[in-house]
Amino acid sequence: MSARFICPHCHASLNPHAMERAYSDLAEYRICPACDEAVFFALRDVPCIPPWLQRSESNDGERAGVAAPSPASAAVVLPECR
Repeated sequence: MSARFICPHCHASLNPHAMERAYSDLAEYRICPACDEAVFFALRDVPCIPPWLQRSESNDGERAGVAAPSPASAAVVLPECR
């Protein structure tokens, strides 16, 4: 017996493995053949980070367009979150 689910848009009973696939940066979708709407399927293992959110690594401690603070003005150093 094949796996089936109900489309949240048109309520058709569908086989997810027979549907067209669509991808975003963070998730995978299936296209419902009955109503042609994207249906959330799963989160992607490795999300694609847009270039404007990626950190640029440089040797001198500066980021693109941002100067590194001088040691006298850097009173508190917060951990970097990734």
